[in-house]
Amino acid sequence: MSKEKITKEELLNVIKVWKECDKSRVKTAEVLGIGNSSLSYRLELARTQGLMTSGSEPVVEEKVDAPFWIKDLPDEELPIEEIIDRAVDRFQRKQEAKEARSLIDVNLTKQLDGPFGLAIFGDPHLDDDGCNWPKLLEDIESVKQANMVAINIGDLTNNWVGRLMKLYAYQETTRHQAIKMIKWLLTESGVYWAAVIGGNHDMWNTEGGDINQFIFQNEKGIYQAHGVRLNLLCPNGREIRVNARHNFPGNSQWNEAHAISKAARFGSDHIYVAGHLHISGYQIVKDQESGFISHAVRVAGYKDIDSFKEQLGFRDHKIWESMAFIIDPYADNELEFIKPVFSIQDAAKELIWRKEQWQKQNRKK
Repeated sequence: MSKEKITKEELLNVIKVWKECDKSRVKTAEVLGIGNSSLSYRLELARTQGLMTSGSEPVVEEKVDAPFWIKDLPDEELPIEEIIDRAVDRFQRKQEAKEARSLIDVNLTKQLDGPFGLAIFGDPHLDDDGCNWPKLLEDIESVKQANMVAINIGDLTNNWVGRLMKLYAYQETTRHQAIKMIKWLLTESGVYWAAVIGGNHDMWNTEGGDINQFIFQNEKGIYQAHGVRLNLLCPNGREIRVNARHNFPGNSQWNEAHAISKAARFGSDHIYVAGHLHISGYQIVKDQESGFISHAVRVAGYKDIDSFKEQLGFRDHKIWESMAFIIDPYADNELEFIKPVFSIQDAAKELIWRKEQWQKQNRKK
């Protein structure tokens, strides 16, 4: 049904009353004795016919007050000012923590004055049936005999997650037993762990917290996910920077140490070490301009029997599970300053002999 025809004079009268009522739709409708919708229609019709004078405001629906009221209720959230203050404080706290961990000083005591050893342990996978426990125990005993400082490169256990949890059916060690193994290695084995790295396996199943971090929290060393940079401060004032990560970015089928040596070429640390791939590799890198020498090493770890490697046909390039650096802070020659040894047992024997020689020389002085 079509609307009633409205004359130009009627529309002009509507505009006149609307302006007299300070353009209030409610008051205008009352004066004219029409409804709100009828008034809106007339004002819109006047606009389309060009009857609105220049500068007239468009028709705006006014909000009619509800016939009730409710007192203001308190907000359970923090005021925006406090939210921003907390965000600023949180960022500053995180930034301070991050900067403090960019290079962590490890102060070596007088006990380690002279030649000392830095052992790099490859991925243990303690709970895997293919973990070479005899070799691991042999390496641990040698490290203890030579009083070495050690770094664990990560993946302490399998810690299966998601669809991989079915693999627990194919290993004898339970998760509860695996946790006991972690505790023994980190707190009861007698190894001086300067750092323990959380590998990709360690980072799985951490919704309730990182079990490795919880176990290691009261030890002297540092536990950190993915990687850590240490600055070994020797008693004579010399420093050795160690960049240890579970893995570095980059791959090459021609060079097992490619990712680590790439990091060394673009970095400024003395030692770069990684694990993860269960292969061994080494490269020594010299900066042409400064003559600075870096050592890049990949350790293979102790998972000797690996069905995943067999399934995908990975090449067997495990040469050493772990290795050690013999470091002589008093040496002038770069090759004598940091010497890589790819057998923990050989490193321990040499280190014990070198310490005896160093002590004899110092007694004569």
